[in-house]
Amino acid sequence: MAEVPEQVLRKLARYYNLYKHGKDSDEIPPWIRNISKLSKTDLEHETRDTIRNCRELKRKITDLQYEGERIIPVKSQREKVLNDLQREWTYMSYYLYTLFLHSGLDIPEDEFDEFLREETGSRTYITNLSSSRG
Repeated sequence: MAEVPEQVLRKLARYYNLYKHGKDSDEIPPWIRNISKLSKTDLEHETRDTIRNCRELKRKITDLQYEGERIIPVKSQREKVLNDLQREWTYMSYYLYTLFLHSGLDIPEDEFDEFLREETGSRTYITNLSSSRG
């Protein structure tokens, strides 16, 4: 188990605040500060849940991109929902990266997607860290 660097916590807080409150803020909520205090068991549960959530969000985004008109006929509403889903996916992806850092994995952010892809045997990317910059 490793201590998560402050700059990673700040970036996670930015993504979280954008997703949850719709505004960019470096204010770090207490639960983000406590990530480095998660026990091994809690970390395993959080990681499993977050991977599941990332996959579900990716499925929703893909469905909306390819069948959006059928799902949400009004273009402006469809674009808003897609934007919200993408913000949540960026946040969840970075949260997953943060959990892996706490577990002791020492891997650069831009290589994390490929690492996960290889480890899970998935043909698609679970997260979007290699494409998100912030």
